[in-house]
Amino acid sequence: MRPLRQAGPVLAGLCAVAFTASLSACHATAGLAAATPPATAAPTSTPATTTTARTVRSHRAVARRIRIPGMALSAPDAIAVGATGVWVANSRYEEGGGGWVTELSATTGALIRVITGRQYELIDPEALALDGNTLWVADGNGNALTEINAATGALIRVITGHRYQLSDPAAVAADGGTVWVANGGSNSLTEISAATGGLIRVISAPQYRLSTTVYAPAIAVAGGRVWVPDGGGNAVTEINAASGSLIRVIAGRRYQLNGPDAVAVSGADVWVVNVNTPSVTELDVATGALVRVTSSFPNVPFAITADGGGVWLVTNLGEKAVDGAGPHGSVAELSAGTGRLIRNIAGAPFHADSPGGSIAADGGDIWVTDTNFYSNQGWVAELSAATGALIRLIT
Repeated sequence: MRPLRQAGPVLAGLCAVAFTASLSACHATAGLAAATPPATAAPTSTPATTTTARTVRSHRAVARRIRIPGMALSAPDAIAVGATGVWVANSRYEEGGGGWVTELSATTGALIRVITGRQYELIDPEALALDGNTLWVADGNGNALTEINAATGALIRVITGHRYQLSDPAAVAADGGTVWVANGGSNSLTEISAATGGLIRVISAPQYRLSTTVYAPAIAVAGGRVWVPDGGGNAVTEINAASGSLIRVIAGRRYQLNGPDAVAVSGADVWVVNVNTPSVTELDVATGALVRVTSSFPNVPFAITADGGGVWLVTNLGEKAVDGAGPHGSVAELSAGTGRLIRNIAGAPFHADSPGGSIAADGGDIWVTDTNFYSNQGWVAELSAATGALIRLIT
């Protein structure tokens, strides 16, 4: 199971108390690559946006609760959503239980299959990327990338070996026939051909600023560009996906990048989560210019997804708890058009756990995973993107 991201003063004390058994993995980084001199994006004078919105406790009345058998959702973390299926990475690596991927029906929430077996080499699956009928699974402690047929669950190949320089791969994204992996153990990016599994390049030159002190690393790919937050350097690196050349390093005080971690791309915007502030920095996809900074979240945001007109974040461990009773979690929704906080979705099931999962959007639904770091019990919640209402809770 991936430990909760950690960076700076906001999370350090809380994580030390809550997760002492699972927060030993903060990594440094290195590799090889092509080089272009870094350019700092042109600044703008757009002011920060401080927002408040009422907390919505729409989860008290659970519409549908679905129980699936066995260990299918034990320590669920990363999640990927397609037209008909939902895939969840589960890992009990630290307890000696290994890892597996669970596929659920996007229509009913029912269990379709549990993908496991020695041939998949799923030791500690930490990140998922869905590209058509292919599911890519980054395995952190296995230093491997597993390619699975999303329609059947059959194994296509396991990509590993020294030349790929996969070192604690903890983030993966796929687009345009290539797969990009962010390596938390070597400050590098590995680019792989989706068609053949062959190595295209490894990027690690210093000018790319790929170092990080947050865990796990994050990556987003869209429109022929790759974005990678640099938590240690308070910067975001933008790369040409076709050539691997550096477009720009986005840094500077006006961007308010403070422990930048999770990242998502939607339309004309790149959204970057800052775990130290806590806040979200919105950038222009075409120019890297600052659009706005949204702050004043009830909790600390640490996972993000964007789809159409909305942006959703999983939050937890905030100094200002949702209801004043403790560091409970929530899902915060922002307007993609204005950056304003539309709603903060709290209450059950979020109030019972310290969530350490992920979030994904597809069409009209938002899917959230949760793992209680004390019990390793987990669930998947499906929310309405339009209203924030809970559609179903899968346990």
